Amino acid sequence: MRLSYPRLMGYALGAFGTGVFATVPTVLLLYFCTESLEMAPALAATVVLLPKLWALIWDPAVGLWSDRAETAIGRRRPFLLAGSIGVPLAFLALFAWPYPPGNAAFPWVAFIYFLLTNAYSVFAVPFIAVPAEISEEAAERERVAAWRIGCAMVGTLIGAGLAPILVRAGGSGRDGYIFMAVVVSLICCAGMFAAFFATPSVTGTRVAQASTLRQAIPVLLAERPFRRLAAAYVLQLTGVGIVSALTPYWIVQVAGRAEDGVGTALGIMLGVTILSTPIWAWAVRRFGARSVISAAAFIFGVATLGFLAVPPIPLLPSLLLYALIGFPFAGLQVGPFALAAHLTHAAGEARGGNRAGLFTGAWTASEKLGLALGPGVAGLGLAVVGFHSGAPVQSQEALRGLTVLLAAAPSVFVWASLPLVRK
Repeated sequence: MRLSYPRLMGYALGAFGTGVFATVPTVLLLYFCTESLEMAPALAATVVLLPKLWALIWDPAVGLWSDRAETAIGRRRPFLLAGSIGVPLAFLALFAWPYPPGNAAFPWVAFIYFLLTNAYSVFAVPFIAVPAEISEEAAERERVAAWRIGCAMVGTLIGAGLAPILVRAGGSGRDGYIFMAVVVSLICCAGMFAAFFATPSVTGTRVAQASTLRQAIPVLLAERPFRRLAAAYVLQLTGVGIVSALTPYWIVQVAGRAEDGVGTALGIMLGVTILSTPIWAWAVRRFGARSVISAAAFIFGVATLGFLAVPPIPLLPSLLLYALIGFPFAGLQVGPFALAAHLTHAAGEARGGNRAGLFTGAWTASEKLGLALGPGVAGLGLAVVGFHSGAPVQSQEALRGLTVLLAAAPSVFVWASLPLVRK
């Protein structure tokens, strides 16, 4: 089937919500834990990592669940409705809960973030499965995926660019984070409900036969191209997550700017990402997704090394560097998602039955793992270089270590994905 433009836009608005809710914790949660709650960097890294490890099981289970769901309002839509309610509430609680100070906040933050990531999966896994099953035509699948990615990029821009500005506008500190969480939750809740109403009730695809996750796992393991793509995507998102998680520390501690400078830097980066998305979409059609992913990964790694050469003061050269990083980031979104949709569709054709939810669950689990590993590596790296939580002034050794970590670690992870992409 072919979605009309109003329904296509309504569906894509759901990606605005997923983009925001996936990005804000990646950018701000580690910083919130260490600077507002004064939690040790290693514990803060554990907070962002542990719930995403559970997603390796939970997301495929949600996908399989949605594959087999048969309700009066469709296969995927009940999950979209539940997620549209649960995700905004859990996000608000994550930043507004009255935590105790210091390391005592660890179990509370970890538990609420666990709830958020589970609710996010209930929405995101069925939502992302729609392009793979919406049509037999590859062009229509790419059209739906492209609209979704475009709105997701806008959501990512809001999450990374506007959220730090909202924290500053709300008075910084705990009050600022509560203000940001209220505004973001209300906006994104509207977008997610739009997706619920716009997503078709019936896709016309046959339900898969696998009834349990144990039966479905061999299906996933048998698809070697999909496994390699997912592994490469984890490495790439880890590199991107390191940049996002360390930017607040670099802007505030090294460049000496206020917290709203974080929004400016990441906003420029993601603005370029959005503007360059059509270029990478054209490149996918012209050269193929695999070539696009390889080129984008190489350019991204080169760009992040620029932190070793660009002085933090004045800020303009650094902002130009963030703009440069934003260009290949678009390719690291368009290429993998287009290829994943084709591989998911091909797996269903080859093995019989609709398994879009199962494969999308595995894909979103990979995405979550990469987005969690980025801040996790960043938090552990901060501990190694001697960064002290809540300290107004850091040592020169810690600041130099922070810069090296921001420059080199993303390159290592992103370039490590290249052999997997070539295969």
